[in-house]
Amino acid sequence: YNITASINIPKNNVSLRGSGNATILKRMYNSTSEASGSTARGLITLNKKSGCKIQDLQIDGNRSRYYAFYNCGICLYSSNNNTITGNTCVTNSSGIYLYSSSDNTITGNICNNNNNGYDSIFLESSSNNMITGNICNNNYNYGIYLYLSSNNTITGNTCNNNVQYFGILLESSSNNTVTGNTCTNNASGIYIHSSSNNNTITGNTCTNNGTGIDLVSYSKNNAVTGNICNNNRYYGIWLSRSNNNTVTGNTCIRGTGTPEDY
Repeated sequence: YNITASINIPKNNVSLRGSGNATILKRMYNSTSEASGSTARGLITLNKKSGCKIQDLQIDGNRSRYYAFYNCGICLYSSNNNTITGNTCVTNSSGIYLYSSSDNTITGNICNNNNNGYDSIFLESSSNNMITGNICNNNYNYGIYLYLSSNNTITGNTCNNNVQYFGILLESSSNNTVTGNTCTNNASGIYIHSSSNNNTITGNTCTNNGTGIDLVSYSKNNAVTGNICNNNRYYGIWLSRSNNNTVTGNTCIRGTGTPEDY
């Protein structure tokens, strides 16, 4: 399906369901920063909607032709209690974007090869969301990015080969739980910075990155426990200008088998 204007979900409790990768929605226009209307930021847009389900669609951002910064696959504005599941979002600016949205479930999606924006899954000023079991690989900047977002659960995701920057990034985001994720071959596996406080980073596997886990720029009172950070090029776990963090029970081993200092 060649999509020439944003699909704005018209009311609450609507399901939009395809047949997996057999249902391809291909972008044929450039978005703006608008929250609604024909050029809304998402190819599929929810604006102040709840109880909706977006499922089993492939969203092709067609970046070689439509490369505006705002071209997102699925976009939620001030929308709560929705489910985004089983979708494939490729070659968008950002695959899935949440702004000021809470209590949503983003699960089992594939967000690969997105670029030019904030990339795979981006939460801005959003809280109490479940981001679970997604695959976020080969994006230009970030796999999963939280900005000014709190009390979210990021669990069981795979964020590999986001080589420009990070697998998972928390910026000015606090009280989040990041657990059981796999982050491989990124500039940094998990990057916590800009006064991101009171986060729980536990049971993640961060291997073959530049650094496994970074805590920098006045991030404090974070718990970094039980993670595996092996075979990273520089450091297993790196702390800079960050105080009162708990770092315990992690495994950080160089490729030669020598424990990494951190």
